[in-house]
Amino acid sequence: MGATGQNDVTEPTQDRIAATEGAGPGIDHEPVSIGDTLAHVVSTAKDFAAAEIALAKQRGAIIASAGQYIAVLGIAAFIIAFGMIVTLMIGAVLALAPLWGLGLALLAVTGGALLVILLCGVGIKVQVSRIKEGVR
Repeated sequence: MGATGQNDVTEPTQDRIAATEGAGPGIDHEPVSIGDTLAHVVSTAKDFAAAEIALAKQRGAIIASAGQYIAVLGIAAFIIAFGMIVTLMIGAVLALAPLWGLGLALLAVTGGALLVILLCGVGIKVQVSRIKEGVR
C-alpha cells in the first residue's frame, strides 16, 4: 500500500491479472479436443511400453550372462565333489580292508553309500509332497 492508502499495483498489472483470471501460469485458453488428448495418452503409453521392454531386455541379458557363469561354476563344483566322493569311498575301502578284509570293507562302504542315497530319496519325496500340498 502506498502513502494514500491505495494499492501500489499499476494499471497494466491489473489488466494482466484480469486477463488471466481463472487460468494458472502456462495455461493457454485454446480448447484441446478429446482426440488430441487420447492421441497424447496413447503416444505416452507407447513410449512407456517401449521403455519397459528395453528394461526387461536389459535385465534378461544380465540374468542370462550371470546364469552362464553360475552353470559353469556349478558344473565345475559338481565334478570336483564327485571326484572327492569317489576318492573318499576308495580311501574308506582301503582303510577298512586290513581290519575287515577287502570284501567286507567293500560291502560296508557300498551299503553306507546306498543308505545315504536312500535317505536323500526320502527327503526329496517329502519335499515334493510339501510342494504338491502348497500348490493345491
